Amino acid sequence: MLVSTIARFQAINAQHRAGMAMMQSHEAMLGGLRSAGAGETNFYALHQQDMKNDTMNAKAQFMYQAASAWKKHTEAKMKNEAKSLNYMA
Repeated sequence: MLVSTIARFQAINAQHRAGMAMMQSHEAMLGGLRSAGAGETNFYALHQQDMKNDTMNAKAQFMYQAASAWKKHTEAKMKNEAKSLNYMA
């Protein structure tokens, strides 16, 4: 039961890290938009940065989905362990 609880907290931590990574990639996208209007803009570099941010965002979304599935799995495992737990011991 303790191992499942620790795994559940690790899954929640992974969810939070992935959510933070998504926010950071969106922040980087907005930063690129803000800097695009200043002076001469190198559109190729802007495109490269946009592609990098999209890749980071897609990775973060995948990691969030994986962490959510992991959390769901650990919660189900905890529920099964709780059924077989002997409270009289």
